[in-house]
Amino acid sequence: MLIKYFADIRKLTGVEQQPWTKAEPTLRSLLKDLAVQHGPAFEERMFKGDRISSTVIIMVNGRNIEHLNGLETPLAPDDVVVIFPMVAGG
Repeated sequence: MLIKYFADIRKLTGVEQQPWTKAEPTLRSLLKDLAVQHGPAFEERMFKGDRISSTVIIMVNGRNIEHLNGLETPLAPDDVVVIFPMVAGG
């Protein structure tokens, strides 16, 4: 699996992207393990309680998780997970 980070989320992780070899059944499981690796600030950015934070957009293989199964989206070893901050403007 490959995880890519953008903007201020990249600053929380210290890397642009990282390979992930641990088997993860769902996006929730992956994000919890990433939070252990990257620390409390990362976890706070990803979650609001037991839900995904409204300040991030997460895509799996180019599809927003809102159009998949949210945090329960199943993952496979060859997936690409991309994490963006929510951006507003006009």
